[in-house]
Amino acid sequence: MASRLNGLVRDFAYWLKSEDGQKLVKDWGERKDKYRELLENEAKIEDLKSEEQVINLFANLWAAGPRFARKIIRDNGLERVKEWLKDLITRGEKGLSDKDFDDLVKGLKGVGHAMLSELLCLRFPERYWIWNNPLDDAVKKLKQYGALEWKRPSKGTEGEKYFAYQKVLDRILSAMREVPEISETLGRELNYSDADMFVFWIAHYWEQKLSKYFKARGFHFTYEQIAIFYAALKTKGFVILSGLSGTGKTKLAQLFAELLCPCQKCHGGETRKDVECECTHLFLSVRPDWRDSKALLGYYNPLTEQYESTPLLKFLLRARDDYEKNGDNAKPYFVILDEMNLSHVEYYFADFLSVLESGRDERGWTKEPLRLHSFKQSIQDQDGQKIPPELHLPPNLYIIGTVNIDETTYMFSPKVLDRAFTIEFRDVDFSDYPKSESGDAQQIADQIRDAILNDLCNGGKFCAVAADKGEIKRAIEEGLGDAKQQLEELNRRLQPYDLHFGYRVLDEIALFVRYAKSLPEEVGKALNGDEALDYAVLMKVLPKFHGPRQKLERPLREILKWSAANDTPEWVKDLTKQPTLQDIVSLLGKLAQPQKRQEGAEKQEGTNRQEDAQQQESKFRYPATAKKALQMLRQLYETGFASFAQ
Repeated sequence: MASRLNGLVRDFAYWLKSEDGQKLVKDWGERKDKYRELLENEAKIEDLKSEEQVINLFANLWAAGPRFARKIIRDNGLERVKEWLKDLITRGEKGLSDKDFDDLVKGLKGVGHAMLSELLCLRFPERYWIWNNPLDDAVKKLKQYGALEWKRPSKGTEGEKYFAYQKVLDRILSAMREVPEISETLGRELNYSDADMFVFWIAHYWEQKLSKYFKARGFHFTYEQIAIFYAALKTKGFVILSGLSGTGKTKLAQLFAELLCPCQKCHGGETRKDVECECTHLFLSVRPDWRDSKALLGYYNPLTEQYESTPLLKFLLRARDDYEKNGDNAKPYFVILDEMNLSHVEYYFADFLSVLESGRDERGWTKEPLRLHSFKQSIQDQDGQKIPPELHLPPNLYIIGTVNIDETTYMFSPKVLDRAFTIEFRDVDFSDYPKSESGDAQQIADQIRDAILNDLCNGGKFCAVAADKGEIKRAIEEGLGDAKQQLEELNRRLQPYDLHFGYRVLDEIALFVRYAKSLPEEVGKALNGDEALDYAVLMKVLPKFHGPRQKLERPLREILKWSAANDTPEWVKDLTKQPTLQDIVSLLGKLAQPQKRQEGAEKQEGTNRQEDAQQQESKFRYPATAKKALQMLRQLYETGFASFAQ
C-alpha cells in the first residue's frame, strides 16, 4: 500500500514539471501570497472598507464565486463578515480545535466546511488543510487503487470530521517529503497546501497508468474492464471478448499486445528490413469459409511434397523456440482472432480447444500436441522452414478472441465459452463522447511495459499457472478465503438442475480472484473480494446457461437469489412468488442506472442520484452476476429461450 502511494507521489513530482503542473504551482503560490497578506492580522481585516473588497476576498476561493460571495455579504452584513474573519485569524493562530471549527461554520451564514478550510489553509498552510469535494474524490480513488487505507467518519460534528482527515494529509505529506524533487521544484519546505496540490492532481489529472495509455491511443475503457481482462488473461491465457459491435473489443486486445511487443514499429519507430520481424502478436481475421484447422495450421501438399505453412503456424513455432531457448525470460506471445464466430468455432478451432484442455506438464507445455502431419521427421515448408510432426503449445502463448453477436454470425456453444474467460462489452455511454486524447502514449508505454511484462510472466509460469496445484491451493486458501463458502452455496443451488460446476472452474475462479485483488499498480485499480468473485462467476458459471424457459428459469432465479444482499424485491428472495416481465424489466433498469458525478450547481442533485444508484446496487452483493441473470430472465419471458451469448 505504501509503495503504491510512493509511486503516485513520484509521478506527481514528474507532473509538477509539466506545463499544467507549473501553472498550478504559480497560481497556487500567487493565491497563497495574496491571502497571507489579506488575512495577516486583525488590522488588515479592518482595512477592508468596502463590500467589493470583501466580495473579492470570497469570490477568489475555489469553494465560492462572485455570486455566492455577494450572497454572503447580503445575508450577514459587511461588519459581521469582518468580525468573523478576525475570529478566524485569532482562533487559527491560537490553535484550532474541533469545537472552534464548528463555531466558525455556524458563525457565518452561507459558509461551509470547504470554504472555511480553504481560508484556514491559505492563511496557515503549515497547520491546516482543505476539506472539499476533490479531497473526498481523491481519497476514494486512492483507496480503490490500494494506495491508502482510511475510513471516512460517518458520524460526528463538522469539526470532528475535519480533523479526522489530518491522518490522511499527514500520510500524503510524509510520502511527498521522501521525494526531494518536489521541494526542489517548489523551492521551499512542504506544507498542507502542497498536499492539497497532490490531492487536486489525483482528483483532476491522474489516471491509472494502463488506462492512461489506452486514452493516449484514443480509446477509453473502464477500470473494471481493464482489471477483468488482465486478470483473466493472466489466469487462463484464453480470453473471449464478446458483445456489441463497435465497443472497442478488438482495440483492447490489439493495444495491450502492442504495448508489450518489442517491435519498434508497434511504437512509432522503424524496423530494419534485414532484421526478422520480432513482433510478439499476430492478428488474424476469421473467414466464413474456415471449415477445419488448415486455415490456421496449414497442411502437407503431396504435389509439391512440402508443407504449406500459415502465418499462425510460423508464429507458434517462434513462441515455442523463444520458450525453449529463454525459459523464464521468454516473451509472451499473443494471437488475436478477430470475429471468431464468423465461422463455426467448433470446426476450425477444435484442435486448439482439445489441446488447451489437455492439461500442462511440469514445465508448462500442453500435454497433448497439435498434430501437423503424419511423417515421423520434420519436413520443409514452402519457405524452407522445418515443420515438426506435432507441436506442444508453450505456456507463453495467449489467445484472445473477439465476438460480435448478430444474425450474420454463428452462436458459440457453451462448450467453447466454458473453456475461456468470456468478457462482455455491452454498456455504452455517449454523455461525454468523444473524449480527448491525453498524454504521450510512447512515454507511458515505456514507463509501464517492463513491470506488466514481469507480472504477466508470473515467475516464468505464464498462463500455465492454472496447472500448478501449489498455486491453486494458495489461491483457494488466500485468494478466496470465506468466498469459497459462497461458491459452495452457489454450486449446491445449481446442482439439482445439472448446471453446477467442477473442480477446474473452481481452480480458475480462485486464481482469477487472487490476481484481480492484487493487480500491479501499472495495470490499475484492484478489485475487492466481492467484485472479483462477482465477475469470476459471471464469466465461468453463467456461460453454461443455454436453453428454454422450462430449463433455465428456476436456476437463473437461484443465481439471482444467491446474488442478493438486502432489501431485495420479495420475488427475488421467495422463489415461490412468480414475477412478471415488468418486475424483471423494472429491477434490471434500476440496476443498470449509470452512476454519474455531477459538478458545479448540479453537484448536490448528482450526488443524490449517485446515492440512489448505489443504494439500488446494495440490494445485490454481486451486481454484475445479478444483472446478467436478469437479462437472461427477460429473454426467457420474452422469447421462451435464453443463452449467455446474446
